[in-house]
Amino acid sequence: MSGIETLWSIPGAWAVAQALVSFLWQGALVALVLAGALALARSPRLRYGLAAGALLVMLALPVGMVVREVGGESLSAAGPGADSLGYVPLPPPGAFEKAKEWVPVMGSAGRETDARLAEWLPGVFAGWLLGVVLLSFWNVSGWVRVRRMARREVRVVEEVWLERLGELRARMGIGRAVALLESARVQVPTVIGWLKPVILVPASVFSGLSPRQLEAVLAHELAHVRRHDYLINLLQTLVETLLFYHPAVWWVSRQVRIERESCCDDLALAVCGDRLGYARALAALEELRAPRLALAANGGELLARIRRLAGMPAPSSGRSSAWLAGGLAVAFLLSAAAVHSARPTPPAPPAPSVSSIKATSGTWNARRENDGRVHLQMEVHEVTEHSRREESHSDDFPARDLIGLGAGPDVRFELRRTAGTFHFQGRFNGSGPGSKGEGTFTFQGDPGYVREMAGLGYSVKEDNLLSVAMMDISPAFAREIRGAGYTHLSLEDLVRFRIHGVSAELVRSLAALRLRNLSSDDIVRLQIHGATPEYIRTLAAAGYQGLTAEDLVRFRIHGVSPEWINQLAALGYRNVPADDLVRMRIHDVSADFIRAQQKGDSNLTVDELIRRKIHGGRAPH
Repeated sequence: MSGIETLWSIPGAWAVAQALVSFLWQGALVALVLAGALALARSPRLRYGLAAGALLVMLALPVGMVVREVGGESLSAAGPGADSLGYVPLPPPGAFEKAKEWVPVMGSAGRETDARLAEWLPGVFAGWLLGVVLLSFWNVSGWVRVRRMARREVRVVEEVWLERLGELRARMGIGRAVALLESARVQVPTVIGWLKPVILVPASVFSGLSPRQLEAVLAHELAHVRRHDYLINLLQTLVETLLFYHPAVWWVSRQVRIERESCCDDLALAVCGDRLGYARALAALEELRAPRLALAANGGELLARIRRLAGMPAPSSGRSSAWLAGGLAVAFLLSAAAVHSARPTPPAPPAPSVSSIKATSGTWNARRENDGRVHLQMEVHEVTEHSRREESHSDDFPARDLIGLGAGPDVRFELRRTAGTFHFQGRFNGSGPGSKGEGTFTFQGDPGYVREMAGLGYSVKEDNLLSVAMMDISPAFAREIRGAGYTHLSLEDLVRFRIHGVSAELVRSLAALRLRNLSSDDIVRLQIHGATPEYIRTLAAAGYQGLTAEDLVRFRIHGVSPEWINQLAALGYRNVPADDLVRMRIHDVSADFIRAQQKGDSNLTVDELIRRKIHGGRAPH
């Protein structure tokens, strides 16, 4: 008996194989229905519920079919002579070689499976079982690695952060204890565990993020704890393992993870309140990644999350979505030949006219700051018969930019942008620092701006005109960036440049330092982490010229400064490779530590210094 024959003798094997084949069209149908529902839903909580429900349905369909078949429903449909599983009895001699004669009766559909399909079913079952075993081994080994991260190379953080974490837990209604540890094995804040959750934070984040940004990221991790996402993620991985062969399962599971991150973003924002600051904190983690079975603040579609937090509407369609919808439709039509008709696709809405742009209305609240600036937040809530629009924007503006803003209490003022003008009216409770105001506003877009941007190759739609105006993406700014050599940037790239303060002068300065042909992502990363032209020049003066953008970002993340490099040189460590510099900073090999170690041995290598640091300053045995 061959290996496949042995596997095929497992009770219920045929029912499983039959369910796997049937799920090809069933899974495609579920994904198509979900795609339509997600196109209509706007709330992250609703979208998450729809995607998670679809994943449960996908699991229930094949499991239900196997239970039904094995349980005897197909036995009654098969009639006399069927065996306990509901299949036509197999001839004892040479059964495996005569697979074409093994024709099961599908009790749920009342018709026989084609004999040629029956010939393939043993191989289908064997291949599926092998895939499940291999993927299970991979996931279990990954889970073990993740659990080890909570125990190895960790230490307790400063007391002030433990107190802050306790305050955040109380505000988010989390009663159980949550540990907070500094880890040398993670690159971004990560939550591990369900019953006893642990948040791991790399040392680089304490230096790379401001206190407010780090609080917002910790609130995101606590949101995962509050929602029991670690447990749900494990169950989600189980579904992916059992139904690994179907692309629709991976697509639906990906939607679950995307919407999960958006839900946690909303919970974190409810605590920290600073939407734009939180978006900048996420962008600061953009190039870092965490293990798959852990939950990290930079998970999901990061750019889409930043767009949503910054108030930029998501694109209505994309090439990947079109390919997915087309692929699922073809799979469904090929598998479900009984489909008699299809619902026609509704026509796309007409593009907005640039001769007349509808005004947008909303509410605002503001606070006068000590430095003379005004923190202004705007909310848009528009509900029509066919759509729902919700946007939020906030930023600090010099008082001079808010034209007509007086002492109050009744105020009327304007914020003028090249894309249009914001007209505000309302009340302030005072004129000094800390005074607050609120009211309503109207934004009127400029059709001339839309036409001018179209001439530069940028399609500004009516539904994102307000967001573009808030970021002040002017045609002049677009031309300046193009003049610096970046002629093929998208409107999203320009928005990211504005959010992070990337100017044409900065791009030209980087090029003058031999950092030419950088991608827009590289430029944003350099700016996020403070790898300024001045920092690069001081590194060059310390002997480190020609570093790549990746090296510069790593240096900033781990605190490799020109001052520290000069201290190393004074201690005899000159021209240390960039990778070794990063390793030394990761393990906190300071100049004072080196001096202490050189008292016993002045010829220690970098590797020996690192080993001694790991072992508490002692030479390892």
